Amino acid sequence: MNIVQIHSGLGNQMFQYAFFLALQKYHPDTKIDASIYAYRPSHNGYELERIFGIRPPHATHEERNRLADVSKDIWSVIRRKIGLYRHTTGTLYIEPDPANGWAKEALKQENCYMQGYWQSERYFAEIVQDVKQAFTFPALPKEIEPFANEILQNPNSVSVHIRRGDYLKARRVDDYSVCGTTYYQKALAHIQTQIENPTYYVFSDEPEWGKEQSLFPDNTIYISGHTGKEAYIDMQLMSLCRHHIIANSSFSWWGAWLGQQNKSITIAPNKWFRYRLRPDIIPSQWTTIDVE
Repeated sequence: MNIVQIHSGLGNQMFQYAFFLALQKYHPDTKIDASIYAYRPSHNGYELERIFGIRPPHATHEERNRLADVSKDIWSVIRRKIGLYRHTTGTLYIEPDPANGWAKEALKQENCYMQGYWQSERYFAEIVQDVKQAFTFPALPKEIEPFANEILQNPNSVSVHIRRGDYLKARRVDDYSVCGTTYYQKALAHIQTQIENPTYYVFSDEPEWGKEQSLFPDNTIYISGHTGKEAYIDMQLMSLCRHHIIANSSFSWWGAWLGQQNKSITIAPNKWFRYRLRPDIIPSQWTTIDVE
């Protein structure tokens, strides 16, 4: 049996669950472990079941402990800090450095507790339809349906994701603050050469920033207000657009990936982090834009 740890925010949970589905093809008894949210709240907690209605098998406390010494309760953490580790019958498998590309061998591991982000479509390239089916959004609130239909009926709709918020916090700004004004200017210029009369739908935790930069034409539509447990609605609306300009964010990655259509254009930054490489996160059919 293998166990895949689920952690962090929604976009990362989706990558980890897609990896879980791929791993399950080789090892049907694979389970997930989302117990970390009981000890370390993150974003909106574990969201996959609440949003998508999926019911994967969860590893028990005993099953986790049998494979690896990873319990997050305070006594286990203190015990490991003083160098006392329990005997286990499995292996703690930590995702190899993504700078070296995706780790194909991870899908062949047995009797492992799997920790990582698994941010590459290559892990689940053979089960794309299974992943899309798993990530089927619920019906939108009635008041949003007319707006969603407007997006669907617009063949030139372009979602734009601007993520600032937590990326500007002191401990993250040096590595995460990649997509600035220059990136969006280049991306918009590329879209203008490919699409006639595009309509931009801007999704952002700071929509005023986009307005202040005078980046977008007057007919741009800014979407805000979906926060907390309703934040996924932004991803759902992104996925309805025909084309996409994403940020270095797993959230908008999935909005674009789930919304891919024939002849869709998706633009992404060529660097996901300022100082760390992650070459396989961008699908080969997407267009990358240089960032400074």
